[in-house]
Amino acid sequence: MIGSVFLKGVSSIVSSRGFLAILAALTLAACGQSDGAWRGAAPKAPADPAAEAGYLKPPTLTASRRDADGVFLVGQAQPGAAVRLGSPNGELLNVTADIAGQWTARLPPSEAVRLFGLSMAAGDGRQVQAQGYLAILPDGRAAQLRSGASTQVIRTGSDAPQILSIDFDRDGAASMAGSARPSTGVSLRIDRAARGAGKVDSQGRFHLVIDRPVSPGNHRFEVAGESGEQTLVAPVSPAPPLDQPFRAVRSGPGWRIDWMTPGGGVQSTLILDPAQ
Repeated sequence: MIGSVFLKGVSSIVSSRGFLAILAALTLAACGQSDGAWRGAAPKAPADPAAEAGYLKPPTLTASRRDADGVFLVGQAQPGAAVRLGSPNGELLNVTADIAGQWTARLPPSEAVRLFGLSMAAGDGRQVQAQGYLAILPDGRAAQLRSGASTQVIRTGSDAPQILSIDFDRDGAASMAGSARPSTGVSLRIDRAARGAGKVDSQGRFHLVIDRPVSPGNHRFEVAGESGEQTLVAPVSPAPPLDQPFRAVRSGPGWRIDWMTPGGGVQSTLILDPAQ
């Protein structure tokens, strides 16, 4: 069964192999995390906090929706910054943030998953790249893919626990992200065995590192908190070799995206359909 999810519906987004070298360099600049973060490696504090005085917060996407004209995106950046969204297949959008730092853009409709690098040029000429990549789904939902960490789905919170994304590599190291009641606890079971626990932040988001590798196959994921629980079955399998920056296909209860990481490996991301 491993890899069988790729037999149908594969989105062939990129055909130019020459782009791979460029993509790898951009990824190194964008992600800021090593693949070792899968195993819970804590980020190192800066040696000199004063060196961070000139730090510019990267641009972000805060909302997305699909309408009759395509996908409408809203985000934040430095006021007046030139914001750029660029995809591996050459799709490019350039917009300018307003005096409040808000930027908006519209993508044409597409039935394929699209990935974009998000960056900005500040007024002093500095270039700032957002972490990872923005994945835009055909229905207009968006998520931030992060190397060595769980994917952050851009959406409003929920009171009852919901699993929004599952990330894993070819060795089965994995993490999960979701939403639940802010500032409460959540726990995870896989195939009825306890596999992790954590806290929901003040914005209603949680990220859990799964405590040991997940074997290939269909697994029952259960997340529970003070306000309820959710159960779903999702497939996990090693990604096949990639000859392009990423590959996307419908898989089980959502979209699966296999994408190249700065460490030279491939990370698989399941972005799950909204709970009914």
